[in-house]
Amino acid sequence: MNTLIVPTDFSTIQEAVDAAKQGDIIKVLGAGGPYAGAMISTSNLSLKGEGNPVIEGSVNGFLLNTVSDVLIEGFTVQNSVHGINLMSSNNNTIIKNNVQDNSVSGVSLLASDFNTIGKNIIDNNNVDGINLAFSNNNIIEKNTVQNNSVQGIWLSSSNNNTLEKNIAQKNSIHGITLASSNDNTLEKNTAQRNSVSGVTIASSNNNMLEKNIIENNNLNGITLMTSNNNTLEKNTVQNNFLNGINVLVGNNNTLEKNTVQNNGSDGVGLERSDYNMLEKNTVQNNIFDGIELEGSDYNTLEKNTVQNNVFDGIQLAGSNNNALEKNTVQNNFFDGIELEGSDNNSLEKNTVQNNAFDGIEIVGSDYNMLEKNTAQNNGFDGIEVEVSHDNTLKKNTIQNNEFDGIELEVSHDNSLEKNLVQNNGSDGIELEVSDNNTLESNTILKNKVNGIEVASTSKQNIVIKNTTLENENIDLIVDPNTNTVANNVCNTSDPAGQCMGGC
Repeated sequence: MNTLIVPTDFSTIQEAVDAAKQGDIIKVLGAGGPYAGAMISTSNLSLKGEGNPVIEGSVNGFLLNTVSDVLIEGFTVQNSVHGINLMSSNNNTIIKNNVQDNSVSGVSLLASDFNTIGKNIIDNNNVDGINLAFSNNNIIEKNTVQNNSVQGIWLSSSNNNTLEKNIAQKNSIHGITLASSNDNTLEKNTAQRNSVSGVTIASSNNNMLEKNIIENNNLNGITLMTSNNNTLEKNTVQNNFLNGINVLVGNNNTLEKNTVQNNGSDGVGLERSDYNMLEKNTVQNNIFDGIELEGSDYNTLEKNTVQNNVFDGIQLAGSNNNALEKNTVQNNFFDGIELEGSDNNSLEKNTVQNNAFDGIEIVGSDYNMLEKNTAQNNGFDGIEVEVSHDNTLKKNTIQNNEFDGIELEVSHDNSLEKNLVQNNGSDGIELEVSDNNTLESNTILKNKVNGIEVASTSKQNIVIKNTTLENENIDLIVDPNTNTVANNVCNTSDPAGQCMGGC
């Protein structure tokens, strides 16, 4: 092993590279620069800059062509076309360089595998900061990638790479982009203040995004487009101009234990995306909805905390066959959970409380099951069902809401069974222009106006076996001539004489 010194032993880096043998070290002194670039075609070389030598004015600052085990360390590479360019080169290490002001990419890998790109500052290149194409099993770590004119870090058709602890900031499009790239891991990166999104995953599957900080980007924090089976876990996604996390035509993705907050539109948005799992996320203080599903089916939302969002906590629009279970939805400035044009969804064991409007609102939505939810202390109704049919409300606890506990308006063929409805500010259960509904075995207590009120505009309803007591006005209001009324326990009724067994 020999040490070759530039400019002491050789006047140019290329001369030293051409003279070197495998295992040699080439030291390049900063005092002799700036230097022209070099093409490296010998494997197992170490090129080390001492005193920050400058490489500039070449097509490639360094070109590694079909080589392995080459080290490039300690250089400033600038004003070239490509700063550091690896072509069909494996197991190389590029560390502690400044790569800046190049007319295309800072660091580029083409068909190059098992390389390490680490602790570099990659700044103000005219296309991408770091570009991987058809390159697999590389480690990209602890780089600062900033002010590049297109992408910060770009992976295209590149698999099984690890991106860890990088800072991707102030890039003109995305901080980090994966395109047609699978099985990559992005962990503990910071993507911030990029002109579009922090992280974009496009047509890419089975990637892991974990413990990243994605903030202050000018569009979305994280965007998934036509991408499936990805996992987003324990990321902090905050203060982005539009959505925190946006999934567009993406299926079977898992979003778990993320904190999504203070974004300018929705916290988490799913559009035309099916079979995704959203679990144990905290989604709060976003300017629109906390979680919005639009045209998205068969998704599961479980054990999320959705709070303090400016519009709805969770909104389903044109979304069917979703399961919402054990979520806490609270302190949102509109409805807690809203279903609009959404059918065959299941809402079970959710706690929906302290929202400024309705706890749960169902509008133009049919065949939904609401079971064992708690809707309490909301600013309007606990549950409102409007222009909706064939929904089932069973074993819910509806209490301490400012207006009605449960209201049905222009809704038919719904079933209300074994609900506990108490201490609401108006009626316990109210039906307006609603026919053919069944109210059976509900308990309605201590509401501020009536217990059950079936308005004269509502007909052919079945009201049986309910217990409605201690309501401040009338326990049971229903016309037995147009509805079926039987075996209800109450103290007062209109018309009189319909109560049995009241205390």
